[in-house]
Amino acid sequence: MKQFSRKQFLNRSIVLASTLSLLGGEWFLYAKDPEKVINVEPPEGLKPISENDPTAQALGFHQDAKNTDFILYPERKLPQSKNHVCNQCVQFTKLNDGWGKCNILQAGVVSTNGWCSAWSKKN
Repeated sequence: MKQFSRKQFLNRSIVLASTLSLLGGEWFLYAKDPEKVINVEPPEGLKPISENDPTAQALGFHQDAKNTDFILYPERKLPQSKNHVCNQCVQFTKLNDGWGKCNILQAGVVSTNGWCSAWSKKN
């Protein structure tokens, strides 16, 4: 087996790390953004849940996850929380591209881009 010098090892390691980071960055550019705002009307006859609803307020619910109170819910700032939106929650049932029903907030429909503190990952 051919021996590598430290210089060759470092050079190859740097090239490999650079290549992987570039590929990873490129894949990220093509990834779907779950928090992308979708402007779709709610299904006919259904109203969006008001953020002033007592249950919604108790859960810190917002129709747009970007409006979350980060002081009350600091975990929402974490990078792994980016995908924590209603569309990715086990309590959510999709009705159309922008709206769905929530098993917890039943007073109306919620946005696919919404968030509340009861969020649980879909399996």
